[in-house]
Amino acid sequence: MKNHLLLIVYFLLCSSLGFGQTKEIDSLKSVLEKADSDTTKINTYLSLAKKYMFIDVDTFNIFTKTASKLSKKNNNHELARIYCGIGLGYIYVSKIDSAQFYFDESLKILDQKEDKRLRALVYSNYGMSYQSTNDFEKQIAYNLKSIEFLESPYDLGLAHYNQGAYYSQGDFMELSKKHFKLANNYSKEGKNTRAEGLALMALGHIYMLEKKLDSAEIYLQEGLNLCNTAKNLQICYEINAKLGQLYDEKGIHDKATIFLLKARDLAISRKVDEDLGNSLANLGNHELKRKNYQKSIAYFKEYDAFLQKNKGNIPVQVSAYKSWSDAEAKAGNLIESNRLLIKYTDTKDSILSEENRTILAEAESKFETEKKDKELAEQQLVLADQQLVIQESKSKSRTMNIVIVALLLGSILLWFSFRQRQKRMQQQLVAIEREQEVRTLESLMEGEEKERLRIAKELHDGVNGDLAAIKFKLTSLLETNNKVINEAVTMIDNSSEQVRAISHNLVPPSLRDFNLLEAVATYCENMNAIHDPEITFQHLGNAIVLDKKQEANLFRIVQELVTNAIKHAAAKEITVQLSNLENTLQLTVEDNGKGYDPKTVKSDGIGMQNVASRVAYLNADMDFVSNKDGTSYTIAMDTKSSTI
Repeated sequence: MKNHLLLIVYFLLCSSLGFGQTKEIDSLKSVLEKADSDTTKINTYLSLAKKYMFIDVDTFNIFTKTASKLSKKNNNHELARIYCGIGLGYIYVSKIDSAQFYFDESLKILDQKEDKRLRALVYSNYGMSYQSTNDFEKQIAYNLKSIEFLESPYDLGLAHYNQGAYYSQGDFMELSKKHFKLANNYSKEGKNTRAEGLALMALGHIYMLEKKLDSAEIYLQEGLNLCNTAKNLQICYEINAKLGQLYDEKGIHDKATIFLLKARDLAISRKVDEDLGNSLANLGNHELKRKNYQKSIAYFKEYDAFLQKNKGNIPVQVSAYKSWSDAEAKAGNLIESNRLLIKYTDTKDSILSEENRTILAEAESKFETEKKDKELAEQQLVLADQQLVIQESKSKSRTMNIVIVALLLGSILLWFSFRQRQKRMQQQLVAIEREQEVRTLESLMEGEEKERLRIAKELHDGVNGDLAAIKFKLTSLLETNNKVINEAVTMIDNSSEQVRAISHNLVPPSLRDFNLLEAVATYCENMNAIHDPEITFQHLGNAIVLDKKQEANLFRIVQELVTNAIKHAAAKEITVQLSNLENTLQLTVEDNGKGYDPKTVKSDGIGMQNVASRVAYLNADMDFVSNKDGTSYTIAMDTKSSTI
């Protein structure tokens, strides 16, 4: 998977936050010579640094550090961004400790100023610094931390693509798909066609690996429409190449030919050697599947010549030699087929991991030792007894068997260790995702409570005050004994009561000043007074001790469920019950109304979505029953282990 998805670090260039437009180096140096202010010099040094970032890291560091010195001298607010750029330069020369030092310095400055987007960039690059150490968990953790500070859909699309690519490198496909889908949605909203196209290509690739070809086709066709509109040659190349492979998998070879040839033409026009090499190998595989063996061989020969021309500059597609060998065999060229099969094996062996190479080297060393011992024994056959030779032969056989068994057991242990580590990593990643979701829910709920408080204050202090003033003026006219004025005063009294009730429902004083039991009891009593159904509140078991956030969420759930029963159930009785027994808090809201069939009636409105979110936030479980006798909701949470 990791060989097919190119990870884009979505703020990779700190220059994207203000390094200036790319200009010719000579022109920039000319500007620098004429600059008469430190601000102009700083911006010019940063532009020069950007120019050298990928061609000369030492020069890049010289320019960024010069800009840093000028910035310190002038107390320039760009210093945090400059440190981020210096850290990035150190990543490219594999000086990870130095890179992280400058990222830490950047974060110290950002602690004194509000710049969420730059902070997200620093965390993203911090995660990238762990790639060379293969510390997968820290890459994931820092990228998730980066996502927390992003707000615009444009940036979030790139960030979630980044996260999906990280997960794909660790073969966590379900988490990878989740973030690629988020990347697709955010990119559409933010009009980020590059990230959207990459996300669609990645989703298509994953579904192809899972052999869900119809799903893969949907995403890749959407990506094709996007690239035709956006004219992004990189995306167009990736999508056309994937569609060609997809239609080969589906057996629609004529259609595959169109897309694979288009991908090759795009690779030529973009002058990207790796893409052109891959295109030739893909066409060779394609013609092999079509049983056009001579055309397949021609493409593979062209690929091999191109590979030799660019030796060391582009990665080898090892499977191409296996397919080429198959094509030669089908064409009757068995000697050439055998040669290519050996080349395939040699090439594949040469790119094995260091660990596997060590195991093979040790096995070979042991084999050579045994071989030399055997040759020595054969030289001494004329001097040794026949029985001794037989015993030595048996001994050597036992030694070889022991070596083979040891290697087999070692391989099994390595595989088992890898699976255990992957399982632990999966659990850690799920925990990280859960933690992020809880923080997001908590932020949303805190915002909702603040907005409720604001509206309640405006109702109480504003509207209610105006009604009181109107009532006072009308009362002063009662001397005329006007019946209409008396009725208006009565209506104002009723309106004031309703405004007060709404204000108290938004932010119940009993919940703020007392506890959950007082708040729910008061709420049921108030609702009972102004609505037809008889609303009863019951409390069973021990006293309920929760923090204010938990109490607020439970209270809002009661409000939503009672309101739904009043509005939709046509009930005569509604019962609200809170019980706290054996560290289990249970909330029950039931009515004797008409009920509903969940299979035919949608219950996924905003209100019930809010209830579900609050239940998830509380780590609780919710169950409900609805029929012609009424509806009952039951929510249970463990008060002993539940922590927010």
